[in-house]
Amino acid sequence: MRPLLRFALALSWSLATAIAMAQPVTPATPGPVVDVVRVGTIKQVDGQAWLVLGEHRRAAAPGLGVRLGEKLITGDDAAVSVTLRDGTVLTLGPTTEADLSEYAFNATTQEGNMLVKLLQGSMRVVTGLLGKVNPELFRISTPTSVVGVRGTDFIVEVLPEPVRFDPAAGEFNHGGIL
Repeated sequence: MRPLLRFALALSWSLATAIAMAQPVTPATPGPVVDVVRVGTIKQVDGQAWLVLGEHRRAAAPGLGVRLGEKLITGDDAAVSVTLRDGTVLTLGPTTEADLSEYAFNATTQEGNMLVKLLQGSMRVVTGLLGKVNPELFRISTPTSVVGVRGTDFIVEVLPEPVRFDPAAGEFNHGGIL
């Protein structure tokens, strides 16, 4: 009788484990579902740079895939070069933050669009097929403007707002408008 009892216990434990593993797992903290699409590859990193998507932060390294919606962030005295699927090359300078908000490219039809938000710092762009085939759909935005690209090699820079002193009012603007 003991072997039969052991067999029954083992069988019930196996079934319980299988049922538990088949149940959908709910995340501890609910959040939006992010569709992860690889849009490019890091080619070169000098200094410290990171890729940030939501709460996830990973160190940038050559060969690492860049995903849609990720922010590229470089540290002081750092630079990172990324090649996108259409051949566009983005090179970020020191203390730069750029967000790959929108990117779609169909290699067969060579159609798609791109929007990179340059939040701070500097970025050199050498356009690939998207900039040549659909220049009106190749955009770079900064905190103060959106640029439609017509060239093939250019640099965009976001300068920090200088701190100004208004002697008449005795106030500093600390980056705001007086």
